[in-house]
Amino acid sequence: MSTRRTASERAFSFLLIVFGWLSLGAGVSAKEPAQKPSDGLLDMSVEDLMKVEIVSTATLTKTQARLVPAAVTTITKEDIQGSGARSLFELLDIYVPNLQWAHNQWEADNLGLRGIMNDRDDKYLLLVNGRVMNEHTHYGAISERDLVLLRDIHHIDVVRGPGSALYGPGAIAMVIDIVTENANTFQGTEVSARAGAVEEFGETEFKHGQRFADGDGGIFLYTGVGEYRGASSEQAPQKYAVNFPNGPQVPWDTTPPMPCDGLKAGQAAPESVVPRDGGAALGLPPVKLHAQITRGDWDLWARYTRGGQEFTDEVGSVVRTPYGWGNWAPISRPYNFYSYQQATGYIGYKKTLTDTLSLDSAFSYTMTDFELSTIGYVNNAYREDDYYGKALLQWQPGAQHKIALGTEILHGEFGLNSLSYGDGIPARSGQFTVMPAWYTNTYSLLGEWQWTITDHWTTFLGGRLDRNTYTDWMTSPRAAVAFAPTDRDTLKLIWSRSVRAPLAEDMEKHELAGSGNSKPETLDSAELRYERRQNKNLDLAGSVFVHYNLELISWSTVTNEATPIGTQREYGAELEASYHTAKTRLTASHAYTKLYDFDLVPGQWTFITAKPYGYDDLTLWSNHVSKLAVQYKIDKQWTLDGSLRIYWGFPGLKDYAEYNRAGNATSPFDPNFAPPYRGNYYLNLGLQYKPSDALTFSIMGYNLLGIFDEDLNKRNDGASSGYRDQAPALAVTAIYKFR
Repeated sequence: MSTRRTASERAFSFLLIVFGWLSLGAGVSAKEPAQKPSDGLLDMSVEDLMKVEIVSTATLTKTQARLVPAAVTTITKEDIQGSGARSLFELLDIYVPNLQWAHNQWEADNLGLRGIMNDRDDKYLLLVNGRVMNEHTHYGAISERDLVLLRDIHHIDVVRGPGSALYGPGAIAMVIDIVTENANTFQGTEVSARAGAVEEFGETEFKHGQRFADGDGGIFLYTGVGEYRGASSEQAPQKYAVNFPNGPQVPWDTTPPMPCDGLKAGQAAPESVVPRDGGAALGLPPVKLHAQITRGDWDLWARYTRGGQEFTDEVGSVVRTPYGWGNWAPISRPYNFYSYQQATGYIGYKKTLTDTLSLDSAFSYTMTDFELSTIGYVNNAYREDDYYGKALLQWQPGAQHKIALGTEILHGEFGLNSLSYGDGIPARSGQFTVMPAWYTNTYSLLGEWQWTITDHWTTFLGGRLDRNTYTDWMTSPRAAVAFAPTDRDTLKLIWSRSVRAPLAEDMEKHELAGSGNSKPETLDSAELRYERRQNKNLDLAGSVFVHYNLELISWSTVTNEATPIGTQREYGAELEASYHTAKTRLTASHAYTKLYDFDLVPGQWTFITAKPYGYDDLTLWSNHVSKLAVQYKIDKQWTLDGSLRIYWGFPGLKDYAEYNRAGNATSPFDPNFAPPYRGNYYLNLGLQYKPSDALTFSIMGYNLLGIFDEDLNKRNDGASSGYRDQAPALAVTAIYKFR
């Protein structure tokens, strides 16, 4: 444990240095806050607000919100508080249409959108204040998602669909942009505490925002520390779709008695093979620190996060040969876990050069330290450092035209020794494979042209060119047209191509093998979206999308690496409604996704679907998913909150199980065990009490349908048809804001 304390001390020292540098760079001290200036937005009508031009998460040029060429979901800090969410996983699952969350028995949990979900989360980008936070070596989006600490967030924008034209390689399925509080959005001092029962956790958060005396910017500080023990295997049982053999089945199996011997499909796995659900990796407290200074044209911030979770044994490791490999051994826990720590320093500079020309530039450094242990072995332990710079010019040559042109560079250093182990153990990828240090550079050109043809027609043309040291030039074009025939109706047609360079460890292996440049993953997508403001209280929207030629890169057991395995084609539709009054806020959505073709690379294998073998649908995806979130203010003091998510069923998972049984007459998977393929239902209900403007208490109940049937709350965890029931649980929160 001493080396882990040393790692934390190093990370905190780094952050303190950056914080100190930020304070010096601001060149001013914080004084009594000036009166918050009114920007007039609160006095504007909804119709006028719709005409305000913004730079969206989905554009490079300023445009009206209704014309933004993408489906964007915004989650506000009020939504976050009302949801009672205990992680970014849960928060996004509550509010984002057609987003799904699944467990993983080899890696961290997975998020997916519109049918695109993989064994690693390398198909989307996770941003903080516009800065990509993805780990590039092995997994993808790993940080932030599991943290129970959420009160530093002002809002989250989720671009549903491809985003490489703006943010570069990796934005295949979506872009998630976390926008933090700053001195402009939060003034004063707030402390909060939250504790959970059954799924046990505790956390406390502190934030302080103060504007400078002259009103030009200010300082924002945030600290969050928690403990997450999770739910016991009794409250959150792990279930397998396997009838486990009772004792050795072949002469060469000399394994001593195993905990699952004789276990029947659907019976709860014993505690010895199941860690606490959601428990923090190694028992380490989750931590989040954030400091930000805004001053004039400058925006400077630093951030540190530490997290990670334990996860359950994969079925093959706990079932005997010839059905599995029986690697289970009675070693001390933790057995399977991932952990990370990440530190970022950011300097942004935005300058209005003339009435029609402005500059947006930034420089940033991020350190990500990652560790993965499966079946008792530390498979991955390394650090990566990346240095990022950008410069973007925004030009409005006339009333009808807006142009943005920019360049970015990303320098990545990989295979560095993990801080968690100090200098004693070299960086590794795979159980015993030493990872020699190497670096890559990615050079990018990006641009967008917005042309307002008439009052009703607006077009967007843009894209990016990206080249990594180990790839050829990757192109990400986007073309869109927005038609606004009335003040209430908007119709958008969007076509785009997104790309993703393979993960750095895969490209390095490819290069060392002398195979030349790596081929990127590509997705072509078309979307037709309709939005209508029915009245001042009701907004409606719908999207129809077609994904074709997703040249999928995923893990292959044939070649034992991530490699192109096939072309995935699907279509779908999403319906959304948002209703809001002074007392009521309601959002509802329903989405449908259908796989219609999958061309498997000859000689390859995939867990994504059994369609190449004559079956149907996606393995890890519920074709239909419905979501409802409601808040009702009873009076000035009392507020009711609730959310319901329904994954209607998993026919593709059932197809995959039938395919496996058809290929193995002695398969231990029980053909009569149906619960894995049924729907998942998550109901949360809460109550907030505000006795004064400064103080808020709340109580939230989670996964309440599990009180009646624990399998209603299940969360599927892979092609093995296993699942873990999510525990019905309770949490209480207290928030106090000093004036």
